[in-house]
Amino acid sequence: MKKRIRFQFEGNTYIVDVEREGNILTLEREGAVYQVTLLPEEKLQIPAGRQAAQQAARPEAVPREPSVYQATQAVSAPVTAPQVSVTKQIDSGAGNLAAPITGVIKELKAASGRRVEKGQIVLVMEAMKMDIDVYAPVSGVINEVMVRRGENVRANQLLLTIS
Repeated sequence: MKKRIRFQFEGNTYIVDVEREGNILTLEREGAVYQVTLLPEEKLQIPAGRQAAQQAARPEAVPREPSVYQATQAVSAPVTAPQVSVTKQIDSGAGNLAAPITGVIKELKAASGRRVEKGQIVLVMEAMKMDIDVYAPVSGVINEVMVRRGENVRANQLLLTIS
């Protein structure tokens, strides 16, 4: 049975459909399908001093319900897969401008159909509480702007194309 879950990771919100068959999770997001294998938990060896401190800080362990635990595993395992696939899908053509870092689009300084010069600031991103100017990689006319002000973007996500 598929279940739609929503989670936040590194400031980005994701909505994925999750289906579980045994220890295999199938995740689907925006048409992309990812499979994740759940591994059995392993006991980690903790130094005796740290183990005593951890037990003192948490005298009683409260067992989690299985469904909550499974959702947590599903969320933590596949998050990097969409970022990797996005990087591979971007054509490295000179007129494609990708996000240099994960952040938020703060200001668009150019629109579709406008001419820009190489090195001209075309948008401003905010990441880690800093403004980051993003420059046109080539001179030309902006074909398409794929983002809007206030949108969260991932590193290497295609922002606009110039020809």
